[in-house]
Amino acid sequence: MRYAVLALAFLALPAPLAAAEAPAELAPSSKWTVDFARDKCQLIRTFGEGENQHFLRFQQYSPGNAAGLTVAGPAFKRFRSRAVTDLRFFEGQSPHRTRPFTGTVEGYGDGVIYSGVTIDQGMPERPAKEETPPATSLTLLDTALGKQVQFIELRQGGRTVRLRTGPLNAAFEVLNQCSLDLLRDWGLDPDKHLTALSGPRWINQDVIVRRIQSDYPSDAAREGEQAILRMRVIVSEQGEVESCTLIEATETKELESPACRLMKNATFEPARDATGAAFKSYYATSITYRLG
Repeated sequence: MRYAVLALAFLALPAPLAAAEAPAELAPSSKWTVDFARDKCQLIRTFGEGENQHFLRFQQYSPGNAAGLTVAGPAFKRFRSRAVTDLRFFEGQSPHRTRPFTGTVEGYGDGVIYSGVTIDQGMPERPAKEETPPATSLTLLDTALGKQVQFIELRQGGRTVRLRTGPLNAAFEVLNQCSLDLLRDWGLDPDKHLTALSGPRWINQDVIVRRIQSDYPSDAAREGEQAILRMRVIVSEQGEVESCTLIEATETKELESPACRLMKNATFEPARDATGAAFKSYYATSITYRLG
């Protein structure tokens, strides 16, 4: 029920400074498209027309107050991976200082990829060994904050791109409902999670994370391959890992993570329901393989 990020880093090169350019501002060219799969929830929309068409996608792989964000199109051609990028959602908001990935989206070209963002605060990646305070209940996307959204604006160097989304409260409501339905698909009780005292607490986290970090897939490293993977483990009432699932949030060729194999040795303090009794739950995390 808790969400964390494991960041696995290699050497990176600094990005050069870019000259200022005229901002690119794009209006919607489609309605939201809903894509609910067994292991993820997606909302997709396009902006701009013809050769200037752009792509926006929100993704969730489990319930939470953050969502993965991917934007793509010709306006992002000169954006660089892991370079400082300011992210904003409404006028007057102080920019979030972020370092997203870049990649490609089929049919749209160059893109910018975030493993997770929230409206009130950018979600910088951090090592999982930095302990996250136990959750008191399951958190969902904040629809009140979503209502404040006017756009999604990214600024890197001298380049600014703004997608005029308008309020996102209705979109967040759809994602929240979908993510709760995922729990049912996994054989878990959403109502019990919404009122839980705490989620699973990973007891031997430091040990397992070090093992994952020391086993960066060599073929992927030689190819310079970067990736964001989503890992989900089902945690029993006894705090044991019943199952582990890895899902590619970005496409990979050579990268085969050892995470699920190593998670067989993970131990948890089980989730506690509103009465304090242990119950079957899940632990979700993003694993980021990056050159930087």
